[in-house]
Amino acid sequence: MATDEQQSDTDLVSKGTVVQGGGEAQIYFHTGSATLLCVEAKDNKIIMKSHDRLAGLLEKQKQAQQLLDKLNYDMLIQAGRRPVRAFEDSLKETYENLNTANEKLRQELKDISKDVPEGELLDEGMEKSAIGIMELIPLTNTRGLKMIYVRSDHIKNHVKRYKLSNVDKKSGEASFIKYKSKEVVTGLDESGREIKKTIRSSEIDSNELKKTIKELDISLKWKKELGEDCNVVFSDWAKEMNKKMNASGEDEFFAGSVDFSAQAQLMRYSHGAGLSAEFNPLKKKASAKVEGHSSFAFGEAKFSGSYYIPDRLGISLLFPGKATKENPQGGICSMGALRFAVELTVSGNVGASVAIELGVEIDGSGEMAKGYGIKGVPARLISPPHPGQRQVNLAKPNLPDAKIGLEAGAFAGIQAGGELSGAIEWFDPHPEEDNKMEHNANEAIVPKEKNFLTIAKIAYGVNFQAGAGASAVFYITYINSRFRMYCKAALCWGVGAQGSLGFEVDASSYYAFMKSFLHMLRNVDYQKLDKMMEPGSFQALCAIPLIMAAQGVQAVDAMLGSIGSILETIENDLKQENKRVALMNSILSDPDQLKYTPPETKAAVISMLIDTNWVDYQDPRNQNYDVTTLNAWKTGPLKKRKQAIFKALKWVQSMADYNNIMQHMSPISAMKKSSKEENERDLVLFLQEGETSSVISTNYGVKLIELYNDLPQTSDPSEPFKSIPDEKMEYYLALIDLQHPDDTRLA
Repeated sequence: MATDEQQSDTDLVSKGTVVQGGGEAQIYFHTGSATLLCVEAKDNKIIMKSHDRLAGLLEKQKQAQQLLDKLNYDMLIQAGRRPVRAFEDSLKETYENLNTANEKLRQELKDISKDVPEGELLDEGMEKSAIGIMELIPLTNTRGLKMIYVRSDHIKNHVKRYKLSNVDKKSGEASFIKYKSKEVVTGLDESGREIKKTIRSSEIDSNELKKTIKELDISLKWKKELGEDCNVVFSDWAKEMNKKMNASGEDEFFAGSVDFSAQAQLMRYSHGAGLSAEFNPLKKKASAKVEGHSSFAFGEAKFSGSYYIPDRLGISLLFPGKATKENPQGGICSMGALRFAVELTVSGNVGASVAIELGVEIDGSGEMAKGYGIKGVPARLISPPHPGQRQVNLAKPNLPDAKIGLEAGAFAGIQAGGELSGAIEWFDPHPEEDNKMEHNANEAIVPKEKNFLTIAKIAYGVNFQAGAGASAVFYITYINSRFRMYCKAALCWGVGAQGSLGFEVDASSYYAFMKSFLHMLRNVDYQKLDKMMEPGSFQALCAIPLIMAAQGVQAVDAMLGSIGSILETIENDLKQENKRVALMNSILSDPDQLKYTPPETKAAVISMLIDTNWVDYQDPRNQNYDVTTLNAWKTGPLKKRKQAIFKALKWVQSMADYNNIMQHMSPISAMKKSSKEENERDLVLFLQEGETSSVISTNYGVKLIELYNDLPQTSDPSEPFKSIPDEKMEYYLALIDLQHPDDTRLA
């Protein structure tokens, strides 16, 4: 599925109109071989019939595809508001129409050769060795046609032809194409310096073409046919080609290069360059309101498309829930929805395949259509689940194993020189929690789409299949300072697809990643997802927020080289009083930084805060001497350290969450569970130290038990994360005294 919209006023219903002609002699220019074809009337009828058939089949296929896109968009924007059965009849009919159009087009193209000789004009005499799509420019009697596309086996081998220029068999360079190099900025390096790249641009020199024609040794009959009209046609064609090539200015994608290779000709045909004026996608008069958004570099024949896979509302991840007395089997819970947002750039045969078969789920199963190389095309398209209705059970996925070594190459086109970039995005059910959502109001978007956050970006060259990840469908690990997310191809783009893709969490997506992970953890009642995340990586995930808090650094600095270096940093911080004080002050000033951290992180914070020696008791930074606060008048040592412990519990969600925290009281995050009762007793003893059972005491030991009893037993996965109310927290911290309502002085 694609990401954006196109607007048009063209009727989506085909009127079946095709350009009929060919009753007169015609001169054509074959772009790929720089050859003039002088065609008699009887032979021209065959050429025009071939063009009309190719154009008609492609037009009907594209219109059927865009009707399906429009219907999918209607289903998308009405997901949850109208029952899916309301679309069933229309969907069935639309798929049937597209299947029929696809089959007819595929039948016409099935014997087109995948590898066509470059720089040659093919004809019927070469059909045993190669059949290709030939791009021809009518130079006389054009009847409004700019380009026509003909099967080479429909060009008679006796047609007279004249070479205008020698064409390089590898590069396609000819004398009438002028080349130049220019330097463009492609980004910034780690030091902020510009990264520059030299690209080659080119354009058609129509004067050179016309000069070459005048110098041709051509028969008088055809010389007369060419006349002045030919000069006008060449000038107009060259001007239009050059204009389209530079449509996006300095954009590197539209670098302004012209390509007349056999693959470029095929791609221009597949994108509708030769269709009638009534239906021409290249002029963006293709559909009323569809999901499709793509860019086509007309000259270079390079295609770039944006897609959401499996669709714009994602696929729901299901996972076995924790067994309870009420449900001993555990049931099934949802970890939320993921989608793969992909940018795909392809050229040549693969680009033509993507353009013609846009309705097909991109599939890397290895199935190859005959002919011009469509990858993974099924015999007939089957209607997938409606947008927002797709699910995958991670406990019993019933998906094919990934083939080792087929990572990014599993995606159609990558092994054929295409480029792929993208991200894993997670559906945030409660974006209002933190108001960090950004959205361009000018972009077309379904309301639910505003809730998707980027949690990881596609990455290459890293072994994502280490350990359990090799057999997992969805797996998270930590390698080289990055959390890595591994997804089987089948999870991303449909059953049958093999291979895998790896994604990495960088500093820009760290916050969203943590939020998504915590929602997933809570929704499976804080099981550690050991089938989806190796223990060491989970330790790193729990420890990074500690480093950020204790050292006052951002995620990019806390995400160190290895799991071992992260755990070593925590161990060193634990030994330093300054770091323990810094952690305390960080939690006191911003307890919300622990909102999206696992129970193991909160447990490690508390463990570090209760780890004391004689220096801590002598350090005035751990005391509260602010006489303007009620707390300063209460008795008890290390009051600020104890307050930080309560603040670390601000985002505890339930008694079950609290118990999990107590079970993991260790300065080294995510160690094995220990006794909840023993850990809680140690914590209470620390909080009660120096206290008396009187109103002048902070009574923190007692208030910890009150905090626990005030919590709900469990949290509802459908609800947003909730904090302990400020009023209660102020009471627990002995900032207000409920026994003396008139005294409400705050710290």
